[in-house]
Amino acid sequence: MTFIWFIVWFIANLVGTREPLLFDPVNVWAGTLILAVALDLSAAHARNTAKRRD
Repeated sequence: MTFIWFIVWFIANLVGTREPLLFDPVNVWAGTLILAVALDLSAAHARNTAKRRD
């Protein structure tokens, strides 16, 4: 998920205007990066929890 986000951001950065990642205050690109990382981490956690139950 994070890799897909990076590809989308990179293409948008090349095609459109320069889009910096701002974390103070968080802009849309940084917010979606945080969301992508959170989804990746939660998916890894869910897979580990499911394996322990078996």
